[in-house]
Amino acid sequence: MPQKDDISKFKKVIDKLPEDKKKLLYKRLRAMPESEREAFISDYIRKYYREEKEASKKSPSLSIILGILIAFFIVGSLYFIYVFNKVRIDSRFNEMFGMPQTEEFDTTPDTSNIMGEEPKHFPTETPAIPLETPTPTPIPLESDHPDLTGLVIVIDPGHQQDPDTELEVAIPGTSAEKERASSGTTGISSGVKEYELTLEYSLVLKNYLEGCGATVIITRTENDVDISNIERAEIAINNNADYFIRIHADCAPDSDIRGVKVYVPSSGAYSSSAASDGEDLADIVADTIGSESLGSVQSNMYTGLNHADSVRSYQLVVGYLSNSEDDALLNQEDTPYKVAVAVSLFLGQ
Repeated sequence: MPQKDDISKFKKVIDKLPEDKKKLLYKRLRAMPESEREAFISDYIRKYYREEKEASKKSPSLSIILGILIAFFIVGSLYFIYVFNKVRIDSRFNEMFGMPQTEEFDTTPDTSNIMGEEPKHFPTETPAIPLETPTPTPIPLESDHPDLTGLVIVIDPGHQQDPDTELEVAIPGTSAEKERASSGTTGISSGVKEYELTLEYSLVLKNYLEGCGATVIITRTENDVDISNIERAEIAINNNADYFIRIHADCAPDSDIRGVKVYVPSSGAYSSSAASDGEDLADIVADTIGSESLGSVQSNMYTGLNHADSVRSYQLVVGYLSNSEDDALLNQEDTPYKVAVAVSLFLGQ
């Protein structure tokens, strides 16, 4: 008779067999002389566990190969998902995590969660000299206007008439990209186009600052242009600007939000003081035009600021066209002049 230990192991093996093989095995045992059963059972058990051991040695290799194949499949799938959703994914990633910081900045948090819409533009040759502008209409200067002689100031009227969905690098040294041109927003009540309003404000600002003695260069004098964010920044860089001022009138997700806000670069030569200076600019403009200041935010969301961070750069949001009060204020005849006066006082500090 087989040993009890062999019988116990044999029963465990049989329990693992499919029903049809189990029946064949029992049939074979019944037909076998009792004297041969013990040797058969012992051989069967040894053979079973030997095969199981050899299979276990091979299985890790098979598991590794299978794991590698699955990993390649997952990576490939994620790559194709990324390729077809690159703009949205890069934008979301940039918004969530921002540009990697190598130092601590003195920043003012964006508690209102208003980032505005990034100007996005077209490629052109970058001018290194002042652009042609229409003959300015004489503009009166305030009696206490500052003397800005010697300053080179580049003004960038935000947006342009026709958008372009092609991409350009949003943050130097990274793969983050944004569309190069957009036309901006529209006044909730007035229907004014942001690209038209920013050009009007910028031309008045140029005229006033020149009256104060500054050399002023403007990135565009018309609405139908092809100029990308990077190219606007390069105009400031190539002309050795002391200040780069971008004029915007944003759209907020909440129509109750209104006021003056300033965005500044989160990197570059002036990053440690940019937030504080930007807050001063927001306060002066808001006080002068009779609005409220929303302060300043350091951000890498704006391509034009990122590529001009070697210059004192400010993206001045004069108000929110999505708010009826701001819309009305920004369309008052004297508001562009008041903004120009306020900016001159900031520059003259």
